[in-house]
Amino acid sequence: MNGRRSILRRWLLAALVLAPAAIAAPARASTVFGVRTGVYTDAGAGFVGAEAVTSIAQAWFFNPNLEYAFTNNDRDVVTVNGDFHYDFILDRPYYVWAGAGPAVIVREILPGDHRTELGLNLVGGIGWKTQKVTPYVQGKVTVADDPEAVLAVGVRF
Repeated sequence: MNGRRSILRRWLLAALVLAPAAIAAPARASTVFGVRTGVYTDAGAGFVGAEAVTSIAQAWFFNPNLEYAFTNNDRDVVTVNGDFHYDFILDRPYYVWAGAGPAVIVREILPGDHRTELGLNLVGGIGWKTQKVTPYVQGKVTVADDPEAVLAVGVRF
């Protein structure tokens, strides 16, 4: 259990590091927050995550996010991601995005023994516009020493 606490502490520290990026956005930029869940397919692990999405230019967004994957063998994975994406303008009640960004991946190898590596995320998704929330589905491939495919569902509010 001590290993899980160590990973959780790192996850919270990463949240504190990424939070100023969303807060420091220009005053006219809009920021929304969201939660997500899904599966890391290669690790065979479910995950939970949190995100901020900040407009940085017309149709371009910065999407810092954190994900905590719970593996069956108590070797959890935490990712801290700084994704950027472009929203394709569609005349529909939905929109599609694609993007990329850096990832910091912390893997628990043995209880109390962690390995940290850098990776590159390639993301794509589809969201449905509603008046108060935006539910979405997103796919992600993380290119790293141990590549990972991720399927997520989430909601932004």
